[in-house]
Amino acid sequence: MRDDVTELNRVLSTSFGQDLLTEWIPDALGATDVVRDLAGGTVAVPERVDVGWLRVPLARRTESVPVVPPAVRAHAHLLVERSLHRQELRPEVFSYRSPVWDYRSAYRARQTRMREMGRRGDLPLVLRLDIHRFGQSLPLRVLLDAPWMTGELAGYLTELHRATGRCLLPGHRWANRLGTAALAPIDALLTVTTPGRWLRWGDDWHVFVRDCAEAEQVRGAVEGGLEALGLRLSEEKSTTEPVNDLLEGPAHDVAGHPPEVWRRGIQDADVRALRYALTRIEPDAQMSRALAGTVRTWPVLLPRAVQYLDRAVGTPAGQEAARELLEAAHTDLFAAARMLALAGRHQELALGVSDTLLDLAAGCGISGLRALAARVALCTGRWRLIPEPPPHLLRWIAQGADIRRNAPSVATLL
Repeated sequence: MRDDVTELNRVLSTSFGQDLLTEWIPDALGATDVVRDLAGGTVAVPERVDVGWLRVPLARRTESVPVVPPAVRAHAHLLVERSLHRQELRPEVFSYRSPVWDYRSAYRARQTRMREMGRRGDLPLVLRLDIHRFGQSLPLRVLLDAPWMTGELAGYLTELHRATGRCLLPGHRWANRLGTAALAPIDALLTVTTPGRWLRWGDDWHVFVRDCAEAEQVRGAVEGGLEALGLRLSEEKSTTEPVNDLLEGPAHDVAGHPPEVWRRGIQDADVRALRYALTRIEPDAQMSRALAGTVRTWPVLLPRAVQYLDRAVGTPAGQEAARELLEAAHTDLFAAARMLALAGRHQELALGVSDTLLDLAAGCGISGLRALAARVALCTGRWRLIPEPPPHLLRWIAQGADIRRNAPSVATLL
């Protein structure tokens, strides 16, 4: 029994580390305290839900998202996994299946399944069904009434909903786990209407159909099932299209030599290709010189650009690109968070962060961003800018505020 508990704690700390790859505000200490606590099974219950709001660039729009500290995130993570430990999803569901689920391998499996289905000659069309603003619109009652819901999780979700207006917070693994489980009734419906001819990722189904009449029949059935959950389809994203079009979209692989993928991405304005290349390409002077302009064109690329710069900052072109992006961050808290995380890893960049940018971050309503500002200020001797350092930085300060110790992570899936 003790071994089982130890293994669960290990799995939870690993999956929480993966969860932080989609964190909007990198943690000033790399969330080392929280990951360690999870591994020991001793996550403290946060005294309150500390919520800040951040404008973030997405692929098609900019959106305000609630941001909570790692301790809040970790507590929800623990409660969700305890609730869902016996929940079994259908094999057609590829997203957020379990604590040991891995994003990249699951996404590849989904692509493989799409291509297999697309090669069937008797199913020339694919019906794509996507819920309208699922994360914002899922009613709390749907989760509270779920058969796997526990009283402890129900109370915490209610508290989160009261603080944010949502019961699923975007970018959180625990929220994706809950959302994936909540849509099981629609999966059951599709298993009856189109057995073996559908798959799901998140709130996005692909159903392979024989003709438009069958597509409309399936769509109507799903709309009825969603209505019972207080949800509706997105008119813009729910479409019927030829299978060949699908194979050029979600089922398309991004692969190849990273510099070539980067050049092709720039030429085709393919953000997926650019995101792929940024985390894999070796530092290149020409690419570094173009990086700030590329991020201005596609702001959603900034987290991956910072991950690239973490490797390129030792080069003259990389340093110049980082300085240019730091200057651009003075009016954008999302950019400030990514760039301060980078500066919190490299002394030469930290010294170049202006007092103005530190004041902007230190005075905002997001605790994680204030902590990043404190880290950079303290490791560059600007103690006057941070009269009251955040409590969880006190141990790091007592150890000398060394920029090399417990550095923020810039690894990301954003």
